[in-house]
Amino acid sequence: MKTSTPVRELQEAMEFHRDPEKAAQMTRYMKNKFEFLGINQPVRKDLSKPFIQASKSFDMAEILQQAAELWKLPEREYQYVAMELLYAGRKKWNTEAEKFFLALIRDKPWWDTVDFIAAKLIGGCLQKKKEQRIMKKWVASDNIWENRTALLFQLFYKEKTDSEFLFWAINQLKTNKEFFIQKAIGWSLRQYHRVAPEKVEAFVEASGITGLAKKEALKHAG
Repeated sequence: MKTSTPVRELQEAMEFHRDPEKAAQMTRYMKNKFEFLGINQPVRKDLSKPFIQASKSFDMAEILQQAAELWKLPEREYQYVAMELLYAGRKKWNTEAEKFFLALIRDKPWWDTVDFIAAKLIGGCLQKKKEQRIMKKWVASDNIWENRTALLFQLFYKEKTDSEFLFWAINQLKTNKEFFIQKAIGWSLRQYHRVAPEKVEAFVEASGITGLAKKEALKHAG
């Protein structure tokens, strides 16, 4: 894939701030799954601000192209910029954007990208849809990141949360002992507890969830 001029210019700016010592620390924190430049979030956001600002004049196809270029780069900071770029273009989201977001869940997946994509990108696209066929399929998937997305895409829906779907999804996945699934169950319930505490507490009792999921779900219960 040929790198566009804006992405090349961003790379040059980011490379100038490469810090091998910090990069090694970041890589260890992420279980040695990804390479890093060693740029912390405030500096990264400052460096990427002109790049993201310039994208306001782009159509969705150009935004997706640049996000794809960033995603293919080895250092993890570029994936973070890609997600921020995609979110900045939310007023231009279309069917192609939605497909792109769904595909990203399986590409270089770990909690640091999956959670943002699930709640801010996929969640934003799906909020206007009544039928969540894709998320129903992902509940039954053998991919834990698709499972986690199905649990977290409504994270910021508040009172608009489809509690019937959320509770159904949790009941389907509650016996999966994978840490990232149990944590997502608890996190999704904890968020919904902010607007419907009695409903969540009744569900926790009825569903029989235990351990980490229950602890996280009732973290702010009285």
